[in-house]
Amino acid sequence: MDQDFLPTLKHLGFTARIKRLNEKIVSSTVEHYTNLNLDIEPNWHVIFLLLKQKGKLTVTEIASTLGFSHPAMIKITRKMKDKGYLESHKDAKDGRRTYIQISKKGKKAFPLFEEEWYRIQEVLQEFVTDDFLEKFDQLEAQLQKQSFKERYNTRFKQKDSEAFTIRNAKPSEFKKIGQLMVSVYSGLKGFPKADEQPTYYSSLANIGDFTKKPNTELLIAIAPDQKIFGAVLFFSDMQYYGSGGTATLEKDASGFRLLAVDSAARGLGVGKALSKVCIEKARQNKHKNVVIHTTEFMKVAWKMYERLGFKRAKDLDFKQVNLQVYGFRLKL
Repeated sequence: MDQDFLPTLKHLGFTARIKRLNEKIVSSTVEHYTNLNLDIEPNWHVIFLLLKQKGKLTVTEIASTLGFSHPAMIKITRKMKDKGYLESHKDAKDGRRTYIQISKKGKKAFPLFEEEWYRIQEVLQEFVTDDFLEKFDQLEAQLQKQSFKERYNTRFKQKDSEAFTIRNAKPSEFKKIGQLMVSVYSGLKGFPKADEQPTYYSSLANIGDFTKKPNTELLIAIAPDQKIFGAVLFFSDMQYYGSGGTATLEKDASGFRLLAVDSAARGLGVGKALSKVCIEKARQNKHKNVVIHTTEFMKVAWKMYERLGFKRAKDLDFKQVNLQVYGFRLKL
């Protein structure tokens, strides 16, 4: 048999080997479950075990706890509900929140499943050592601290300070910023389009109007050639924040929203830099909290906010027409 090619690539073969290993294990697990007539799929066990411990959680909480994307968790939990292993119900105090928990059928089948999972664990321990898991923990921690993209940019691209500067937008730039906002948000996969939420898109197109309100700044990241890379609205007085929910009632807090980055500037750290400037402005105002919102369709931004220290704030959640919007708060 010819030599395995991927190991010869060293680090360039790393991600392909991870993918290949995952496919082998998943395929073997599917076959194993089928042979035992267990009507479950690989990775369902992590949701079963999490819900056994927590009792009930929202899909967002499950995704956040496991570190998976929100859409992926919707897909998996829906399959599990279709099989009758999970059930959902609205929160009696907050109809916007839907909890998921193990159903009666799931609880009945759980002991059999759990017994098999621990058998599988014993087999895995034969070739996945504790030392390997410890190093895997370290790998995940390092990537959480600084992503591949950030590491690449540090090595090979211009420093943020050289690639762009951040300042307050000029009135003459408002129209271009509005066009950027509309382009970015309408381009988000799954995000409502202009015909679904015309009022929202009108506010994006006319984003400069927000600056007519007190304590509101429109910040932009601009390249040396004056190309606008990104923009964000900063509010040092939350009564002008303009979102749904309770955010406008926040005291001793600043907030920022409508963060957008031109696709041509992705990877330069524009969104992170704009967010950090807003956080610093909040500190200068001696506020104790920074408030923001995002949606499940803004996965990149969601992860960036978490890396900056923002935590989910369910009390700030609201619905924008049919769009669920999730609140976050950073304590300074």
